[in-house]
Amino acid sequence: MANKFFPVSIDLNDKNILVIGAGKISLRKIETLLKYNCNITVITKEVLEEKFFDLEKGDKIKILKNQEFEEKFLENIFLVIAATDDEVLNKNISQLCMSKNILVNNITSKDDMNVRFASIYEKDDIQIAISANGNPKKAVEIKHKIKDIFEK
Repeated sequence: MANKFFPVSIDLNDKNILVIGAGKISLRKIETLLKYNCNITVITKEVLEEKFFDLEKGDKIKILKNQEFEEKFLENIFLVIAATDDEVLNKNISQLCMSKNILVNNITSKDDMNVRFASIYEKDDIQIAISANGNPKKAVEIKHKIKDIFEK
């Protein structure tokens, strides 16, 4: 049976976030996370997106290149994003994190994680998070419909 996820908002201020992988999806998640004042460490064998080099100039992000994931990197980590193109590695990272009660998002699975990212619409003093049971395209589509309602 698939996981049933409870929607919740979390304060990420000054929390340590670990991202494994440096491709398009991890870049998108990092850009979202940077809005919430957290400390991000990226571990990657290779940087796949040029924009990572711009992000590296910020004081809230550190990129460890030519680096393999090791369990030691989980020390003092609040949230992990398993964002490699290796489904087996992501699953192993995800299961290890869950066994240690660390929040983890796995980009290659709809269920093998304990945290999903929502698509977020923000305007003035409202924030609406949209989740579509692991279907990000559908969540973004709904977000655009909500935007049309609020911005007419």
